[in-house]
Amino acid sequence: MPTTPQTVPLPERASLEQLKKRAKDLQRAVRSQQPTALALVARHAPESRDPLVEFSLDTAQLVIARLHGFPSWPRLRQHLAARPGAPGDRPRSATRKVEDFYRLRTGWASAADVRRCAAAATRAHPDPADWQPLLTARRNGVRVIAFGSPGGVVFAELTPKRVTLSQPAVGASAGEGASVTFHTECGTIAGVVAPEVGSLVVERPADRRPLGWTVVADGVFVAPNAFLVDPTGLVLRTNGSPKGELVPVAALPARAIAVVDRPAPAVEDPAPATEDLTAVLAAADAPPIVDPEQWRPGAQADLTPHERVRLGRYGKLLVWHTTGDRASTEDPFVFDFTPQEGPVRDFTVVGKNVAATRMYYDFADGASGTIAVVGLVEDAHIVSVVLRRDGMPDLAARIAGGTFLIAGPDLTDLPQRGPVTAVLVARDHSGNVREELPYQQED
Repeated sequence: MPTTPQTVPLPERASLEQLKKRAKDLQRAVRSQQPTALALVARHAPESRDPLVEFSLDTAQLVIARLHGFPSWPRLRQHLAARPGAPGDRPRSATRKVEDFYRLRTGWASAADVRRCAAAATRAHPDPADWQPLLTARRNGVRVIAFGSPGGVVFAELTPKRVTLSQPAVGASAGEGASVTFHTECGTIAGVVAPEVGSLVVERPADRRPLGWTVVADGVFVAPNAFLVDPTGLVLRTNGSPKGELVPVAALPARAIAVVDRPAPAVEDPAPATEDLTAVLAAADAPPIVDPEQWRPGAQADLTPHERVRLGRYGKLLVWHTTGDRASTEDPFVFDFTPQEGPVRDFTVVGKNVAATRMYYDFADGASGTIAVVGLVEDAHIVSVVLRRDGMPDLAARIAGGTFLIAGPDLTDLPQRGPVTAVLVARDHSGNVREELPYQQED
């Protein structure tokens, strides 16, 4: 009986250009009769009748699409175009909505956040007692609130340590498009939009990859933790338009200044690993890393002879940073373990004492299908975490700084749905099991 070929998940930030390049590389490899490439074609396009010396790019693209679980190259392209942060039409209902990606809540802000914003207000702001929340959006530990006020829209960005406020801005009238009124050191970009603007993408002029969809609602737009605005300015693309409006940096407001309203305890005797991690995180700009000086170093390991990873932690945030010849260019990468919204979510398993997700490594041509299991340890009594798999040896985790890392062969093939075939087992010093957590995507 024929079997369905195993598929490989797309990388978290796969792009169409990356996958096009992989298809071209596959085409060359097949024409050179490389055994691995020929086996890939045999598994995913056995109906192909192309002579090897004339192996077509169309067939190569079909193989790449099927490798990642899509029936055709056009379906793969549609999936990429519909994701938040991708060009084209607004995300479709069958994919993850931008509102879910940014954990949007309209007409609401937490009472604690409102108090922090009011305390940070100056005489240049309208009376905070008159501010009404329009929306709250968040990403990677950054929360952004848009307030309506008698003086105009006021934006607030909050991290666990800092508050940043905009000056009030008058809303946009019909025909005025979009206007940026707020950008921050954490990469948040926000402003006002005219009634005809239904979707908006912001990007750098020198980097044509859209770096994030914005949330558009109630006459405002917000892109939390997107990227730092640099001297090249911004490009704004509205309603899926392929052409954008270049906004020079001189036409933008100055970067808003943050106020530290919750000073963190001083770090006693910082280790070199802490200082090194802080420097790496502070240098990130697309997106910037929230409060880089507050992260603590976690587990680290050699993933391959050419690639090393180290983890860091800040509350419910996990970061991984890889170095070496095969490291991802989308690095460091932050994963937020706070609850996700919507039917389409990042892969995560969350228990009482441990939480886990997957990271990709061993990148080639901008893409990877090799994964490791990474996560947080919430209970200080836990000293070991093991991935127990049916019919295979257990894999032990490296644990440090409230994080853990499991790397090993065959992890890519672990099913994320259906019958449970792998379990994370956490034990204390006495060997007692503190938790058993199925390695399976939550519905």
